[in-house]
Amino acid sequence: MNEFYERHCDRFIKVYPKFYDYFTASDMRLLKVTAFKLGSTIVMYAAYLTLMAYMYLGGIRGLWNIIIVPALVFVLVTVVRSGINAERPYEKYPVKPVIHKSTKGNSCPSRHTACAFAIAMAWLYANPPVGIAMLIIAAAIGISRPLFGVHFPLDVVFGAVLAIVISVIGYAFIPVI
Repeated sequence: MNEFYERHCDRFIKVYPKFYDYFTASDMRLLKVTAFKLGSTIVMYAAYLTLMAYMYLGGIRGLWNIIIVPALVFVLVTVVRSGINAERPYEKYPVKPVIHKSTKGNSCPSRHTACAFAIAMAWLYANPPVGIAMLIIAAAIGISRPLFGVHFPLDVVFGAVLAIVISVIGYAFIPVI
């Protein structure tokens, strides 16, 4: 990894213990963290399935686009993160994540964040008002990843930016199918 990323990681890890202490201070907070992690994942996948059903049942053109573009995001982010293979905060430093995670490497870019933004961008393509709401949910998911100790902030930013750029290019240049 480059020097900029290393400095970023070092700065982040100095403040991370405050997040860890806050979220683990009570069982209720841990329960809320778990509920957010599980709930936000369910909401995003349900929203994606709903979007596909909305487009299919409504006879709206572009169904294949909202399948192809997020798939491209998933594949490209997976390839990039495998190439970078950055350590996660709990691998690189002696810290514990707020949520249990035993995955090694592949921290940058955050695929979880990228997929959330890809789904939000699909909604933005099909139905802008819902897409804006989905972008807010995707941002909350992205913000949670470093707070819960499973990614560094730049991992999340890189994942979100990749998803947005790939989506904008995909929806602009792939013919409506």
